[in-house]
Amino acid sequence: MAPLTDLQRKKLIEGINTMPLPTIEKYYLEGEISFNDVPNINAERKQYLETKEKSAPNPKEQKEWQTIAALFATPDNDVLNKLRIYISNWENKRPVGNHVDEARLKYNEIDNHLKAESERLEREDWEKLNLFSKTELIAYLQKYPDTAHKQDIDNAYWELVDKENVVELQEYKTIFPQGIHIIESNNLLNAIVEWDNIKNTNDLFTIHNYKKSNPKTPFMQQVELLLMRLKQEEMQKMRENPNDYDVQKVFRLINEGIISEHELITAKVATHNVIDTLKNTDVRSDLPDIKKAIEDSAAECKPGYTDVYFFGVPSTGKTCVLMGLSRSSSLRIDLSSSGGDYAEALQQYTDVGITVPRTPGTFVSTLDAKISSKVNPDAVHHINLVEMSGEEFAFDIAKNEDHITSFEKMGSGATELLKNDNRKVFFLIIDPTTNIVRISREKEIGKDAQGKPITELEYCIVNQRTILQKMVNLMESPQNREIMRKVDSIHIIMTKADTLGNAVEREDKALKIFQDKYSGDILEAMVDLCKEHNINAQSNFHPKLYTFSLGSFYIGGLYEYEPTDSNRLVKAIRNSTRGHKKKSWWDRIKETVN
Repeated sequence: MAPLTDLQRKKLIEGINTMPLPTIEKYYLEGEISFNDVPNINAERKQYLETKEKSAPNPKEQKEWQTIAALFATPDNDVLNKLRIYISNWENKRPVGNHVDEARLKYNEIDNHLKAESERLEREDWEKLNLFSKTELIAYLQKYPDTAHKQDIDNAYWELVDKENVVELQEYKTIFPQGIHIIESNNLLNAIVEWDNIKNTNDLFTIHNYKKSNPKTPFMQQVELLLMRLKQEEMQKMRENPNDYDVQKVFRLINEGIISEHELITAKVATHNVIDTLKNTDVRSDLPDIKKAIEDSAAECKPGYTDVYFFGVPSTGKTCVLMGLSRSSSLRIDLSSSGGDYAEALQQYTDVGITVPRTPGTFVSTLDAKISSKVNPDAVHHINLVEMSGEEFAFDIAKNEDHITSFEKMGSGATELLKNDNRKVFFLIIDPTTNIVRISREKEIGKDAQGKPITELEYCIVNQRTILQKMVNLMESPQNREIMRKVDSIHIIMTKADTLGNAVEREDKALKIFQDKYSGDILEAMVDLCKEHNINAQSNFHPKLYTFSLGSFYIGGLYEYEPTDSNRLVKAIRNSTRGHKKKSWWDRIKETVN
């Protein structure tokens, strides 16, 4: 029967107490009206309807059940939903002949059947699932959102994520907002951002700290390769500039575990002794005060000796040459002479492998020394080693603003010593590692009211080749003829030979550097000069080229003394000077009597 229209239902409610009871009963049992719709129904009719409701089947309930029962042959979730609604509608009313209990049993039966079927289908799909396909994993999860394999799918998907790809990491977080790899994905995203910010810095400490802070970074292989390259570059810097390399940076590299002591030693930028010396803060404090030693030393060329001069600009290694000579077993320095304090300081600094600081601009000192003759054991070579400041040489010879052509007019330093009657040997010092040198010195420009000197810094930029040429020009000057007649030899020393390769390579490399930069007009002029004054007669008037190194230099400017080059220079000096017969006991007695 068709349901009531709104108008029919209204008339039914209005006539609840006047219409025939069978009509009212029919529509009440079918659910077209309820007692809530007719609050003014009389008590007698209400009791009648309640009695009928309890004693007779409800047509609506019967019809609803028949509709559901017809679907039992093809049970699905829609049938379950209809059973759920049926039970909700009729479990509290329970009309005669209701099917509520039957519906509950049927609900459980169908629910269990559907679950079993779903599990079977999921099991079949799981067995066919390609765990290496992101698309299939996501589709499976969408089809079975409550699957027991959720963690397996999470892990499988995570294994397919490119850990270096920001987009893929973000996709994982979107698909698995509560995933078991959320923390890891966040850490990786942060690591990628940080890596992008620092990977081009080429800062060894920054990259090392990144590695420590991100042990699971996907870029670990790149980090390791970059660290290896930067470490090699850092140790190359140590090899190329051992004197200038920051010692504190070395200790920081060691302390932070970036470079080990063993690696430094293997790379030949340090030795055990060098590292121990760097660590030992007492080493430098135990050395003599070089400034006081310089102040206590004087320039005094003993008559009858051969004066040996070393000419060169600052930092070319003149003092290093003297340090090496001071510890040569072939040469003996008189420590009680005027330059004895300075010589003693040089020896002690050489013993621990530390170079002395740069000498003051006007410093001149002489070291009284003797060389025994191996050819003639009864002869000895007396020499005055002349140490003069590089600034003095650079400013007075190289700069030469007054166009000075005479040695003796160049100032109050070593140039005054050149006027004595002693025989002389000149060594010109060349640094193969540089061409241009920038230097400064204090220049007195007046005195204040108390008579104290007022000074200002004087600057000079010099070129080694130009200096050498000017030195040769000075030697050629007629005003220096008397001095040059007393010169027995002029030779070249190329210092810092440790930068020229191994002992076999050094001589060839030094010769090539000299030929490329200093031959031609300079060498020819020197040869002509030597012929004019009979200098270098033993070598056909040609200057000899000697390479020199104190030894092997390491970080911190430390070195391990190797006497080979020093002994060769001593031999060269001995061959360039005249030997004197050793005094016998009778000679010494006669000197005492006289």
